[in-house]
Amino acid sequence: MWGWDEQPQRVLGVFVAADAVFLTELERIGDGQRFRVRQCRQEKIKAPGALWDNAKALAEGVMRLCMTYGLSYGKINICLPRALFFVYEREFPPMERKELSEAVRWDMETNVPFGEGTYWTGFGRHEENLELAALPSEYGRKLVDAMTEAGLGVESLTMEPLQFTHRREGARIAWRDAVIELPAPAAREVWDGEMALALYAALRPYYPCVGVEFLPKGEKARNARLWQTAGNVMLAGVLFVIAVLFAKNLWLLSAADTRLDNLRQEYALVSKARASMERITGGKEEIDAGERILRRLSSERLSWYAVFSVLGASAADGVYLTEFDVQEDGALLCGGRAVNYARLVSYLERLEQDAAVFREKPLLKESAADELGEIRFKIRMKF
Repeated sequence: MWGWDEQPQRVLGVFVAADAVFLTELERIGDGQRFRVRQCRQEKIKAPGALWDNAKALAEGVMRLCMTYGLSYGKINICLPRALFFVYEREFPPMERKELSEAVRWDMETNVPFGEGTYWTGFGRHEENLELAALPSEYGRKLVDAMTEAGLGVESLTMEPLQFTHRREGARIAWRDAVIELPAPAAREVWDGEMALALYAALRPYYPCVGVEFLPKGEKARNARLWQTAGNVMLAGVLFVIAVLFAKNLWLLSAADTRLDNLRQEYALVSKARASMERITGGKEEIDAGERILRRLSSERLSWYAVFSVLGASAADGVYLTEFDVQEDGALLCGGRAVNYARLVSYLERLEQDAAVFREKPLLKESAADELGEIRFKIRMKF
C-alpha cells in the first residue's frame, strides 16, 4: 500500500461498469487532505458481453480516453463491481495485523468456493466486522496484463463498496476528512452514481485502511520491475543510438576538416603555380611582342650598322655630325656643325648620291651660324 509520503500528486480513478468506464483524475493540493478533480469522463465501450470480460478492449478504451483528454495514466486505481467477487463477513477477535492476515487466509481457504491458487484475496473492516472478498485471478491478471501492455500503470485494484457516503457542498465533495474541489464541468456530474465510484477509486489509496485491496504485492512488484526493465532497455537503446550517431557525426566532421585542410593546401599550391604561370606567360608575351616589333623594323628599314656605314661613307671635310634623334615616324634627325655653308652644301650633295638607301630624300630642316661663325644644322633622313 502507498504511504502518505509516497503518494503521487495525480492519480486516475477508474470504475468499470458492464458497458462503460468512468474516470476521475484527482490532484492533491498542498500537503493536507485537500484534493481537486482535474477532469472526469465517461465512455461507452463496445465489447461482446460484460466489459470486465474483455480486458483488452477495456485497456484500449481507457488509454484512448487518457490520450484524447490528456489524463494522467501513470498511477491508475481500478474499482470493479461487487458482482465479480465472492464476499462475506466474519467477526475476529482483536489481534495484530500479521496474525489477523494469517487468520483471514485460513478462513478464506475454508469458505471461498474457488480452486486453490485461482483467486486473489482481500479484506477490510466494515462496521464491526471484517469484510472478506475473493476475486478470480483470471479477471485480475488479465486486467493488469492488458493495462500493462497498453502502457497504463495499475497501482491499486479494489471493489465497489457497500456504501460510498459523501456530502455534496456546492462545488465541493466531502468524504471522511477529505475535501475535493470540483471544477465547473465536474460539478455538473451526478456524484452519487458510477462517477462517484471512480472518485472513490482515486481516493482510496490515500486511505489504505478503507476498502479492500486485491492487487497482490507480488503483482505490483512484477509489473513495476517489468516496466522498469522495459524502460531501462528502451533508454539504453535510445542512448546507444544517440551515441552511435554522435560518434558518426564526429567522425564525419573530423574527415570533413581533414579534407578541407587538404583542399586549402592544394588551392594554395595551385594559386602559387597559377601566379608563376601568369608571370611567365606575361613575360613571354612581352618578349614575343618585342620580337615581332624587331622583325617588323628589320623588314622595314636598314640596320643601324648600315645606317652609320652610309653616314660614314658620305662624310665631308669641315662637316661634323654631333647628335642623332629617332623621330616617332622612324626618321633620323641628325644634328651637327659645318665650317661654312659651302661645306654643308657639299655634304648634302654626297648624301643625295646615296639616294637608293633613303626612303625619303635627306632634308635640311634648319641651319644657322653661331657666335663663332660655324653653321649649326639639322638634317632629316629616313632610311
